[in-house]
Amino acid sequence: MTFTRQSVAFLGLGLISGSLASALRASGWQGELLGWGPREPSLKRGLELGIIDRYSLDMDEIIDSSDMLIIGAPPVATGDLLAALLPKAMASAHQPIVTDLASIKGWVIDRANCEYSRFVPGHPIAGSEHSGVAASRADLFSGREVILTPNADLDPIALQEVTAMWALTGARVTHMPVADHDAALAASSHSPHMLAYTLTMALADHPLQPMQHGGGALRDMTRIAGSDPVMWRDIALTNRDALLTALTEVEGELAHLKRLIEASDGSGMQAYFTRCRDVRREHDRVLNPLFEQFDSNEESKP
Repeated sequence: MTFTRQSVAFLGLGLISGSLASALRASGWQGELLGWGPREPSLKRGLELGIIDRYSLDMDEIIDSSDMLIIGAPPVATGDLLAALLPKAMASAHQPIVTDLASIKGWVIDRANCEYSRFVPGHPIAGSEHSGVAASRADLFSGREVILTPNADLDPIALQEVTAMWALTGARVTHMPVADHDAALAASSHSPHMLAYTLTMALADHPLQPMQHGGGALRDMTRIAGSDPVMWRDIALTNRDALLTALTEVEGELAHLKRLIEASDGSGMQAYFTRCRDVRREHDRVLNPLFEQFDSNEESKP
C-alpha cells in the first residue's frame, strides 16, 4: 500500500499534528507539508523548526493547494472546523481527502453534519503531557494504534490513502464503529486522565505536602495531570455519557477494594492485586510497544 498524496495540510499545528508532519518527513516521503491556523505564532514556529514547508492564514488557499487535509485541534474545535471545511472540500474541483486526529468521534462527526465521502475520521492513540508544536516527535506513533471509524459510504480510495499515510509513521491501523471507539476510549484513556486529575487534586492542598515526597508511583500516576486542560475539558464534555459509565465502573472497583482493606482481608487483597498484575503484564506489548516485554522470571533471580 503506497501513500500517493503529494501535498498534506495541517489545520491546527500542535503536538499531535506536528508529530505526524515530522513522522512523514522522517519516513522519506517527499511531498509538501502545509499549515493553516487561526493563530500565526504556532505556524511560524512550525516553519522555523522545519516541521512544515509553508503556511497560509487563508483556508480556501490551503484547500486548493492540498491533496489531504488533517484537522489537528481539540474535539470541540475539530467539530466546528469540520463543519466549515467539509462543504468547501466537497465543492472544490479536486475534492481533497479529509481526516482528523480528535479522540472523540461521535460528537465530532455529528457536529460536522456533512456527508462528505472523502472524510475519514481517525484517532491516533498516542500523546504526551506536553503540548504545542515545539514538543513534536517524529517517533510518537511508532508501534502505536491508530483507530479509523469509516462508515459504509466512505470512498475506499480515501480510506486506503489515510491508512497508507499512517503506515509511514510506524503505527498500526485498526477499524472500529464510532460508538465502540468512544466507549473503549472512555475506559482506556479518558477515565485514567480523570483519575490522574482527582489524585493530583486530593494531594494539592494536603497539610503534609505528599507531592514533595513522591517517587516513581506518584510520578507515573500523576504525569498525565499535566496535560492540556482545554483538550481534556472538551473530551469530558463531548464524551460525557461514555465517560460517566467508565468512571462508575472504576468507582465500583474502588469501593470493592476499600471493603477488602476495611475487612483486613489479606487473601482477598492478594488475589485482587495478583489479578491486576497479570492483566497489566498481559498487555505490556501494547502499552509499551517500543520496549521488550518484561520477563516476569527475572524477578525470581538473585
